[in-house]
Amino acid sequence: MTTPELILKKYWGYESFRPSQQDIIKSVLAGEDTLALLPTGGGKSICYQVPGLLKEGICIVITPLIALMNDQVAGLKKRGIKAIAIHSGLDMREIDNALNSCIYGGIKFLYCSPERVQTELFKERVREMNVNLLAVDEAHCISQWGHDFRPSYLQLKELRGQLEEVPVLALTATATERVQQEIQSELLFKEKHVFKSSFARPNISFSVRWVEDKEVKLLEVLEKIKGSAIVYVRSRKGVRDLAKLLNAHKLSSTFFHAGLTPQEKEDRQKKWLNNQVRIMVATNAFGMGIDKPDVRLVVHFEAPSSLEDYYQEAGRAGRDGRLSFAVLLMYKADADQMRQQLEQSHPSVDFLKRVYQSVANHYQMAVGSGYMVSRPFELSEFCHTFQLDPIPTFHAFKRLEEEELLQLTDSNMRHSRLKIAVDNAELYKFQVANARFDAFIKGILRLYGGGLFTDFMVISETKIANFIELEVKQVYELLEKLNTIGIIAYVHASGKPEILFLQPREDVNRLFKDSSRLQTLKKNATVRLQSMLSYTENDASCRMQQLLAYFDEQFNDCGKCDVCLDRKHSHEEDYFDRIQKRLKSGPLSIEKILESAGDKQKELMLHTLRAMLDSGVVIKNAENQYRLTVR
Repeated sequence: MTTPELILKKYWGYESFRPSQQDIIKSVLAGEDTLALLPTGGGKSICYQVPGLLKEGICIVITPLIALMNDQVAGLKKRGIKAIAIHSGLDMREIDNALNSCIYGGIKFLYCSPERVQTELFKERVREMNVNLLAVDEAHCISQWGHDFRPSYLQLKELRGQLEEVPVLALTATATERVQQEIQSELLFKEKHVFKSSFARPNISFSVRWVEDKEVKLLEVLEKIKGSAIVYVRSRKGVRDLAKLLNAHKLSSTFFHAGLTPQEKEDRQKKWLNNQVRIMVATNAFGMGIDKPDVRLVVHFEAPSSLEDYYQEAGRAGRDGRLSFAVLLMYKADADQMRQQLEQSHPSVDFLKRVYQSVANHYQMAVGSGYMVSRPFELSEFCHTFQLDPIPTFHAFKRLEEEELLQLTDSNMRHSRLKIAVDNAELYKFQVANARFDAFIKGILRLYGGGLFTDFMVISETKIANFIELEVKQVYELLEKLNTIGIIAYVHASGKPEILFLQPREDVNRLFKDSSRLQTLKKNATVRLQSMLSYTENDASCRMQQLLAYFDEQFNDCGKCDVCLDRKHSHEEDYFDRIQKRLKSGPLSIEKILESAGDKQKELMLHTLRAMLDSGVVIKNAENQYRLTVR
């Protein structure tokens, strides 16, 4: 009989599950709706992948992160497990092919974004699938009190209703009690089954450093704390500039942000993972799905907008359980700047309408037209044409995407893809009848293999040109001709950012009739920001204690953070004075020095006494008594 342990050993090579994983898997296999709260690095994906493999049928995984779902699919395929992903980066032919594979092709895992499950095509095809589990990753996105709320997640209750007999597993790394309740309500849990690992990371020393010069302090911290490191910065320019500074100071660094090409991302990530470079300077686009256990240091050059984000990012340090450090650098002006950024990230309804109308005017898009139509888009040119401030306009596009109206896609998230649209026999007939295409088709098949018959594959026109010894221009022309004939399905990379109309173009006067949700989002973001700022300003309570209290968990002083160490140092100075006063009257035994001290005080006094011996302030005489060297 196949067991979860045998599946874990066969595909992942692990002998046993991490804490809580086994209980979560047992709950899922029993058919129970389950909410799993596992800290960053806690192995969330195993909790649905193992049951998904054990049960007959397909597991549907909902996740908002395209890069993460692609990484997960690639990882499963490497293990010989059939998996596929559908998201807004694919065209209709690719999505149609993927859904067919889920019905007829033995696919075990279907990853999709929440927006995709709302389409009529998906709703129709899912009825034909034998679904064994619905896994909802980043489940905090379902809650308006969550730090990354997405309206599209609210529609998942429709899918849940369609799959009424299928258990749901909701997973998240961080969620307050209020968010947990909302997740279970929105996903129509039949009964409450919540598994929560402690969020405590006792091996991490947290600290906040208020400084006049962040760059100087960063260099000091990186020199002092050795080993692999991540430095988080908000902007792409800041990432580039800081990596350049570190390399100039002989600190081996590279940088990462969402605007890099897929190849650049992969190369830089590999170098850092393999310790070819020590420091990764990155925006928050980096880290999801990265499992590097030996990160000794995470520095936030700028504070995130919430404690959820901060704790998740800082938690990428020390996954091997060894002592690691999380350092947050703060300027005095940072709080005002963060409040300003919050205002910019929540533009007014009037401004949202203005941006939406400007896009419609830009493409001369009539009301009711444009559904799922994409157009090349350049933000700076658009803002110049319509006299819009780029920063609030960028945030307006984020809000319009949340409202499922428009989506601004990054140019480097798109790449050329290819699938052979006919079977082997028909392709052979075509090659015999069209000799001028024969060598070209054979070359592509040798380069990319038979997988082209079953699935879209990412291709490089330049790589094809070099392999077949043609000009790149000729490769484009041949691919377009084969696509027109219907022999292949070819999706050409645009090379530019694009705007995608997620809905038919609306009359702007019909938009945002009820703005209460937008007001709630801003209110919640303001509360989260204040919690973040309170953390940076509170130097009286243990850092770990503050963080865990935010997530409704109690914790004793960690003894490692800047607050605990400052307090300990203060106690040492106090005990130094007490010991010195006692020894001024003459030599004393250890018993007399510790007389009337409590157990905790004795421990600290002994620690201080040893330090005084090491520094030569105190010496021990032949009678095992202690005396001052200078009175």
